[in-house]
Amino acid sequence: MSPWAYVAAFAASALVSVALVTLSIRVGSRIGLVDAPDGGRKLQEHAVPKLGGLAVAITFTLAFLVLAFVVGDPGAVGLAASVLLPALCVALVGFLDDVITLGPWVRLVTLSIFALLVWWTGTRVEIGQLWWVDLIVTVLWIVGITNAVNLLDNSDGLAASTTLVASLGAGLIAALYGQFLIAGLSFALAGAALGFLWHNWHPASVYLGDAGAYFLGFLLAIVTLRLRPVSVELPWSALIPVLLLLLPIADTCFVVLRRLRERRHPFTPGRDHLSHLLMGRGLSVPRAVGALQAFLAVSVLCAVGLAYLLR
Repeated sequence: MSPWAYVAAFAASALVSVALVTLSIRVGSRIGLVDAPDGGRKLQEHAVPKLGGLAVAITFTLAFLVLAFVVGDPGAVGLAASVLLPALCVALVGFLDDVITLGPWVRLVTLSIFALLVWWTGTRVEIGQLWWVDLIVTVLWIVGITNAVNLLDNSDGLAASTTLVASLGAGLIAALYGQFLIAGLSFALAGAALGFLWHNWHPASVYLGDAGAYFLGFLLAIVTLRLRPVSVELPWSALIPVLLLLLPIADTCFVVLRRLRERRHPFTPGRDHLSHLLMGRGLSVPRAVGALQAFLAVSVLCAVGLAYLLR
């Protein structure tokens, strides 16, 4: 596929995302689906609509359908069953959580069920000859990354910029190994994240909501699993997706270990993430997010460089 096709997928997704997120801001404000300040964890100055994630999901769905038609990949139907449909279902779960607040166990079990569906339809870790080991690792990866991105969505622009940087890296690696549809979808996801970031950069005028954070996290987990650098053997092949998503992994590990040490429940809300640590040391929100993205950019470049050198 021509590099210009990837540029087109990225640019078109970004433009559509900007437009649909603009519409979501108006709809969210009109129906009252907003995130209001509470004087504690939510410190924004006014209520912010949180339908932006649904706009991102619609943007990616349109991009998927167009790319599947353009590429003409006979495996596109299977990819839709293994990637798009479960991701949309997860976004629906997040939307329900935005509206009625689901319990943590309900969300965990539901995410696990859709992760099982992803494994059953062919997107899976393949690290040995024991199918049940591959199943467990696949489910843990998908559920873990989905929740990690949701936890990372704690500062203006952080989750969206993480998706942008990680997706660009995944797209470059997929293109490098001839996975044209996966590459196109990765660049489309990056474009959708950039379009959302246009409205979500500090001070944000829209939020992802759980619907958007779950959708992006679920897709990032699946896209990194779908990468097939066939000439790269373990442990290097396992290191590539970890490097692509090192920021959400590091943030979640930092928060969980810190809360366990303080004898707090690891999944309770709080302002103790890496971004909050940086802001507590005097950095503004944009500077804190920028510093974290610089860290991720180095990690992603290492992943791309490793994939290139080990071809």
